[in-house]
Amino acid sequence: MAQQEDTQLTGPGIGLTFLYYFSMTVIIVMFVGSRSEAFTFASPELRQYGTLAGLIAGIIGTIINRNVAMVITFQNRTQFQSRLNKKMAEIGFELEELEEETADINSNSESEEEYLSYSRPGLAGKLAGGIYVIMFDRSATISSRAINIRRIRKLL
Repeated sequence: MAQQEDTQLTGPGIGLTFLYYFSMTVIIVMFVGSRSEAFTFASPELRQYGTLAGLIAGIIGTIINRNVAMVITFQNRTQFQSRLNKKMAEIGFELEELEEETADINSNSESEEEYLSYSRPGLAGKLAGGIYVIMFDRSATISSRAINIRRIRKLL
């Protein structure tokens, strides 16, 4: 069996996720607030409001959108993959077609790993983020946003 540590799915960490939501919120608050008559761009109150809104958005964004991975063990790989496809369809995710490079990796008879990617169709797919799975012989590592992983845990 392949080393799971070598192929562990990763994404942006907690720090980067927090920084993204914090900084984007501060920029938006500063821009919108400076357009009002009550504040100028250099107003200390506007900076305080921007920082407070950024902290709140950073915490909420980190809780909801940080990347999380979970490992699930199973006895029969084919049955698990069929069940996984069914459960993903229930929550609106579809199995994506594999790119040529990934298909070549999956068709390798020496490899015990299989890479799967699920996404929502249309604009919802861009906002919801994908669900990425590495299937091993007796386990699967599923990686996605924390909110998606919570839903998957309830289903599986």
